[in-house]
Amino acid sequence: MVHKRVVDAIETADPKFKHWKTRIKTAAGAFEQGELTETRALMFRALAEAEGLQDKAFAVPACNLGIAVVSLQQGNLKESKEYFDKGLNAVRTQPDPASVELYAAGLRFRAMLHEREGDLAEAENCLRESVSILQKLNAESAIQLAYSLSDLSYILVRTEQIEEAALLIRSAMEILIATVGSEDPTFDWAKIIYQICHFSRDEESLMETFEMSAIKWQYKVGAKHPNLIRALSVYAAALKKHGHTERLKELKDNFSGLLDF
Repeated sequence: MVHKRVVDAIETADPKFKHWKTRIKTAAGAFEQGELTETRALMFRALAEAEGLQDKAFAVPACNLGIAVVSLQQGNLKESKEYFDKGLNAVRTQPDPASVELYAAGLRFRAMLHEREGDLAEAENCLRESVSILQKLNAESAIQLAYSLSDLSYILVRTEQIEEAALLIRSAMEILIATVGSEDPTFDWAKIIYQICHFSRDEESLMETFEMSAIKWQYKVGAKHPNLIRALSVYAAALKKHGHTERLKELKDNFSGLLDF
């Protein structure tokens, strides 16, 4: 199996396109470190470059989707929706494999917007469509399939569809081991979901296992990694709901990126 980013779906000798891809990857690195202002600036520069590329039909929607994700993380849901609509509509009916993969990846991120809005049913629909599309592509899209399977499992856990979530997350973990390996942060995200499924009926074991895994993950990716904050926020909300006030206070002390609880 192959490990690649969506922007690597198009291979070209065009030096301008290669430079554009480098800027996108730099933006992705900044995003993973929680440097959202820098990410936003890089993405808008990439969008300006994309307009002049030969492969602009792919590059422009990719930038629009990237901007949508940054806007979402910054809490600007209206702008995020606007850029998601631009990006997804542009590639929705494009038949080439690169655009199909981009559309499927875009659906995965669009699901995060629905999640933020509290519409878990629509988030699930987006992720199921994403998985269905990626399952029909070749092995080069396997890593994107793993990402969508992980996020779908996460939503299924939140809607208490634990049995299906457990099956899907195991499939995601198998793909991740075959592509990026078990030391990659994306595997840690999947592993936490797997642990939630495994310990779903044992609250104390679940809390202990989750927090230990999250601490290890934080050392690896930093306190502001988007998926870490995402997992912690849902966990913190569950602690708050069930009255675990002391544990919630400890959580906030241990994870500096968790500010809203």
